[in-house]
Amino acid sequence: MDKLEADDSWSPTSADSTAAGSYSLIVYRTKYGLVDYRATINGVPVAYTELRSTYMHEVDSIIGFQELDDPSFVDSPQTFQDAVSNIGYTFNWFYVDSSHTAYFNSGLNPVRQSYVAADLPEWGTSTYAWEGFDPDTYSATYETSAEHPQSIDQDYYVSWNNKQADDYASANFGDGSVHRANLLDARVKALVEQAADGGTKVTRVSLVQAMESAAVTDLRAEDVLPDLLKVINSSTVTDSTQASLVSQLTAWLNAGGTRVETSAGSETYTDSSIIQTFDAWWPLLVEGEFESGMGTDLYDALASALQINESPSGGQMGGSSATDVNGTIPHKGSSFQYGWWSYVDKDLRAVLGQTVSGGLAQEYCGGGSLSACRSMLLSTLVEASQESASTVYPGDSSCSAGNQWCADAIIQRPLGGITDPTTSWQNRPTYQQVVEFTSHR
Repeated sequence: MDKLEADDSWSPTSADSTAAGSYSLIVYRTKYGLVDYRATINGVPVAYTELRSTYMHEVDSIIGFQELDDPSFVDSPQTFQDAVSNIGYTFNWFYVDSSHTAYFNSGLNPVRQSYVAADLPEWGTSTYAWEGFDPDTYSATYETSAEHPQSIDQDYYVSWNNKQADDYASANFGDGSVHRANLLDARVKALVEQAADGGTKVTRVSLVQAMESAAVTDLRAEDVLPDLLKVINSSTVTDSTQASLVSQLTAWLNAGGTRVETSAGSETYTDSSIIQTFDAWWPLLVEGEFESGMGTDLYDALASALQINESPSGGQMGGSSATDVNGTIPHKGSSFQYGWWSYVDKDLRAVLGQTVSGGLAQEYCGGGSLSACRSMLLSTLVEASQESASTVYPGDSSCSAGNQWCADAIIQRPLGGITDPTTSWQNRPTYQQVVEFTSHR
């Protein structure tokens, strides 16, 4: 965050003009990065800037890429890690041959002062700058290669936009106990443990099945619904309407918490009714859990900073302006990367009296009262069950309102004259490859 003061060094840079030259796009550059926003603090104008560590050093990474492309250089896990350590961009890199596997997280990781929070803005002065920062060369002191997350011959690796490694500060507010990678990790871990115990070895088929199972499972159902049900079932549910809904949720969870068609091409989900209720319930329960304890203004501000939900349809976001967060794109398939699932999970476990690592500052659900939390969950569950399909799935240019399957479905963006049919939802629907190495080289 830079103050706009007379002695500040501003360098307006003219970007590409239109062909007619009717206007120019101006980017203001400071020694602490490009200006993103302007504001005032106590009446004083300030500019919010953002500086990435690779700024003005984009081409430096060519060294690492050149080494990766050189078979005479990369011939082992160690030389692989040496190569990717020279790449300044933040990526997860993996290595495999017939005998070894390896991982390395690349990137120019600047060393921050101990009192600087990675997820909050700081003043644009040398007091808060990266250690060793030189604004003339846009260079700083960086973590050594040995300090980067890395491993060789780990039991297995999964990668699904994983959260930060242990002891690494995160600027992503949603990273916590529940993460999308859990879906894949749990399944691969079970396969590996089964093989280690003398059971069936992991095969290409079983590995693909694990991946496909993760791709059609609702993260909220698998990792958060069990806690929701523990709170609800802390006392006997006597109301018949509530009991029926709880029974349906339990049955869906026991069946895997998946969002799959009754049969190929049916365009109707198994458990469609309770899935609709659950989709409607999530924003209601999150608001009911946190808004009273936070206050409306803070709750809305946090929901704007991090959407409370990223369901397959994208229609159940919650929060006053959360639908604008992360550029909500319908029909993209990719889901459950951004949301409040960790907050809900940690808070519910605390209310249940469990020990919570890295818990929240206070217990929010029911003000920390298990019975009040339970009452809120049951009342919002009934409220959710009464929402119409057209409200939960409002429809768009591709789908009529109320069409659950279509709301979740993947609709490809045409490339020229090439089109693809609408397909049933699966998470992160890029492409899958199965590769097996039978020799070292």
